[in-house]
Amino acid sequence: MNKNSTGRFTTRDLSFIGIIIALMYIVQTITILGISALTPIDPLKSIVSAFFVSIVIAIGLSKVKKIGTFTIIGLINGIICGFILPAFLPLLPATLLGGIAADGFTKIFFGEYGSRNSLLGACGVGKFMETLVILTFPFILGFSTNILSPMIIIVSAVIVALLGAGGGFIGYRISVELKKAGAME
Repeated sequence: MNKNSTGRFTTRDLSFIGIIIALMYIVQTITILGISALTPIDPLKSIVSAFFVSIVIAIGLSKVKKIGTFTIIGLINGIICGFILPAFLPLLPATLLGGIAADGFTKIFFGEYGSRNSLLGACGVGKFMETLVILTFPFILGFSTNILSPMIIIVSAVIVALLGAGGGFIGYRISVELKKAGAME
């Protein structure tokens, strides 16, 4: 574990996380609008955006490397989404729990972010948890299982987790190239 990946978040770390979150929103907006123009299937927008958003998250995680980064990203992402679309309440707990799950997974298995496998695993676990929370929230409110069966929830979560891990891999490759070019530490 290197010195930069332990301890408190610096102002530089938090500023970079803010830039990553802003870039996430740009990528997410372009992806969702692009998919909306191509298909009328609403869930496909979120499924496809998981891949592209994970690329951006992985770049941020590979730079900051500190456990807690994914949780901060999830918290701020959920708060901003709540302001944009307050009718969709489960987004804050979903992104927050996704961040906590990803940070916990990385802490247990890798100790810090930065390695290829830590980024793949974190992005996959984070997106899996987010999808589970978002899709099971209607049951908590008393909606029937006829609307969304548990099997569809699990299959959707696995697909999103695989796309998240794929995005984590691409993000890792991009961060390696940025480091080689001297654009990122």
